[in-house]
Amino acid sequence: MSRTKDRIQFRYQRIGGIGMFLLIGTLLAGCAVPPQPSVDVYMEPIAGRFNAHINPETGAATVEKKGVAVTIKPFDEVELFALTEDPRVNPYLFVQKNGAVEPIYTVFDITVHNRENRRVLVDDAAILIDRNGGQYANLSNDYFDALYDNVDLSQHNTWEAGYPYMPGRAGFPSTYGYYPDYGHYQSYIDAEALALGRIVIEDHIFEGAKLFSGAKRGGFLIFDRLESAATDIRIVVPHVRIVHPDGKEDKLEFKIDFRQVLP
Repeated sequence: MSRTKDRIQFRYQRIGGIGMFLLIGTLLAGCAVPPQPSVDVYMEPIAGRFNAHINPETGAATVEKKGVAVTIKPFDEVELFALTEDPRVNPYLFVQKNGAVEPIYTVFDITVHNRENRRVLVDDAAILIDRNGGQYANLSNDYFDALYDNVDLSQHNTWEAGYPYMPGRAGFPSTYGYYPDYGHYQSYIDAEALALGRIVIEDHIFEGAKLFSGAKRGGFLIFDRLESAATDIRIVVPHVRIVHPDGKEDKLEFKIDFRQVLP
């Protein structure tokens, strides 16, 4: 995480002058309640599925095939909140003016480990399938590029212009306000927080890779937020290939099941 913090600090210095100009706005009277993240729902791996090894301390599940191990761990609201020191730049959460914190996405950490093969190719694509038959692809860097690039900074009212974080699913409207400074309510879009939030996603998101023997690649799988009725889900990592010295390939697919649980 130190790499993310260093990049954020550098970006603060780089866009500080522009940010001061963009962030000038009218401060509205009143004190906001500090963010109060809590675990309203969490996700746990389902034992006995696909020979998954489950870590009871972290909630991570690992499936291994032909010397390739895929480990997936879900994030709850508190863990997502802890990813950034400054809540303003956290791109995974919506903070309401009463301090309530709502996740915007369903997020998993994934690690692919080539334990013994000469070379393994892994794509960045994954699929989430819920019990009701809904199917979601993980959100890509291209998706977030388009999302953030389409923010209209000419809008001065946060509640009218919205923030790019809300996808308009699972009962949420497509436009949400955001209070970027918890000491006061503000009437402008926090352009600096937007830029830094985009850095956080760039540093976290899972990317495809060529893994030589012993190598690992990790990152986040980010999906649209699941509805609470989607109790049982399956994560499918469909494109993992072992490349042999003769050029032939073994194509692997990994599946891990989870369940949403109310505390």
